[in-house]
Amino acid sequence: MSTTSRRTVLGMAGATAAAVAVAGTGVLGGTGAFQRKAEAADALEGVNEPTFTELTPFRDPLRVPPTLRAKGHRITEIDLVESPVRLHSQMPRTRMWTYDGHFPGPTVEVRSGDQVRVAWNNRLRGTTPVKAVWVQPEGPGPGLLPYNRPGAPGGVPRPEVDRLTAWTTVHVHGGHQNALNDGAAEYGVAPGSSQLAEYANDQAATHLFYHDHAMAVTSLNVTAGLIGNWIVRDAEEDRLDLPRGKYEIPLTIQDANFDTDAQGRLTGQILAKRIVGGGAMPMPGSIPPSLASLAPFTMVNGVVWPHMDVEARAYRLRLVNVSGARIYRLVVVDEETGKPVRGAMKLIGTDMGLLGKVQTIDEALSLSPAERADVVIDFAAHPGKKLTLVNTVEGQTPGAALPDFMVPHPEVMQFRVEKQRHASFRMPTTLSASFRRIGLADVPRTATERFVVLGFDKTGAMPQIWEMQEVPAGTAPGTGVVTVDMPGGTRTLRRTGTMFEDTTTFFAASGTWEKWHFISAAPAGVPIYHPMHIHLMNFQVVDRRTVDASGMDFAAARTVRPLTVGGPVPVAPEESGWKDTITVNANTLVTVAGRLADQTGKVMYHCHLLDHEDEGMMRPFVIMPPAVHDIHHMIMEMNGGSGMRGMKGMKM
Repeated sequence: MSTTSRRTVLGMAGATAAAVAVAGTGVLGGTGAFQRKAEAADALEGVNEPTFTELTPFRDPLRVPPTLRAKGHRITEIDLVESPVRLHSQMPRTRMWTYDGHFPGPTVEVRSGDQVRVAWNNRLRGTTPVKAVWVQPEGPGPGLLPYNRPGAPGGVPRPEVDRLTAWTTVHVHGGHQNALNDGAAEYGVAPGSSQLAEYANDQAATHLFYHDHAMAVTSLNVTAGLIGNWIVRDAEEDRLDLPRGKYEIPLTIQDANFDTDAQGRLTGQILAKRIVGGGAMPMPGSIPPSLASLAPFTMVNGVVWPHMDVEARAYRLRLVNVSGARIYRLVVVDEETGKPVRGAMKLIGTDMGLLGKVQTIDEALSLSPAERADVVIDFAAHPGKKLTLVNTVEGQTPGAALPDFMVPHPEVMQFRVEKQRHASFRMPTTLSASFRRIGLADVPRTATERFVVLGFDKTGAMPQIWEMQEVPAGTAPGTGVVTVDMPGGTRTLRRTGTMFEDTTTFFAASGTWEKWHFISAAPAGVPIYHPMHIHLMNFQVVDRRTVDASGMDFAAARTVRPLTVGGPVPVAPEESGWKDTITVNANTLVTVAGRLADQTGKVMYHCHLLDHEDEGMMRPFVIMPPAVHDIHHMIMEMNGGSGMRGMKGMKM
């Protein structure tokens, strides 16, 4: 690797989206001119001491992170540094961990096939900027849940979090990179060290993102600010002449909570609340079963409820949900009428790239954590209007506060459209000519089939991943044995692992097709969901069905009668393209299929609710070159390991 390090930075964040300008070449490192200018440009004007108990929506302009165009085998250096960031002008600046002083980090832009090397330099000092507490659940009835209130009154401090220093590892989510470069959870680096990684980018144009992935502390590190966007470009996308430059904006959506002082005024310090399962408050330093964190405020590009001044013309918006747990169901509302603007959002791409044709979002666009949506909104149809992007719940009035449904503040951001109208944008008839929607019948019969049950521990309180191995029908019932009545017949499965540290049992051949069944089995009335992410695999949803899980005995970790798979559940437009993350709702079966990347090594699949991931819902699997995989299989057979998964030619 060359000792000479240069980077080209094109685009500097100004106070508003329209203020993006070319900044030229910056000097590498946390003290370079690039970072000093960027920090100044990122700062919103506002108070220096706690003053406000509430925040005013749409007071502050949207901030756009700078673009970092990485090329070839040059070493692009990105420093992880602490930085004071203004998240709302009515709060003091917030101490945050950032990439190159920005929250979100610089948007890395690469060309497809351009192999890029990045040195992620951990220059963070001190302990985490996040304050974490346990809170008790509240009884049924109207009112805000405790994590939807700012401040920590009644919360139990978490001293184990207060002591955390910056142990970090960077994962380019959805990217194709060998395991050594994938930001493996156990490969964290401490302050003063660097993570050196190479990214193949051997994929179609798409919107990826990068974030911290450190074992046990991913949620806290991401909450502290360690997120950023990664855009891959290619010739097919170039030919479409989509909105670009200042008319193409990444929108990084994340919920947040803040601490308060003795007078209830917002201090700006990030607050992470967890509700204790079962109601008993934990002893200091212990981690009980708990609910994943939600938070009341919504940030877009690191600003709480921002506004964006837009011309009356088309914009391309690259949305990503980087929240720890919150699902966003997004609707565009006309402020003057209070009614949804149906069809305002034109969906052109999903997690892993462009669709074949444009899909109109008639009602709402749903994004679970880690999911992306590539959307065009043509503001030419709305000159002089104010349009609001809101979060809502199905069956409720968009824009209304819904405390009973855990949406106390529906505001996400506001678009202020200028009066001078430009020509309407003509959407391309075809987006990606190579895109093809696949179904079950299109999956090769040689694809390796895998089963994962999303269950609970014996208490029924802690969600778990159950990695399963198919065993012969008639296998004696016992701990970890699950039978499932599926459309093709009854399948008998035996649990082989639940924690990351358990024996690895999934082995795969690079470049081959796989079909994964995620089966959610939840106690009645538990509205749990799991956004499941598979590293190094582009997939499509080929089937989704309901599941009757009443036959599951969680205390005994087995079924007393088969789980029954029911009727099909529709696949939403935003789930209809190539993806790397899919939401598995309570008591559903989701089957995905796709081809593994050509890269190899031990990688992971996991729930992308970050607290679930940290607390054990993550498992490793190993990808090998096909010839190596065949030899490994023969060795396992020779040593009596016929139960090991990942064998070629498993029947569907």
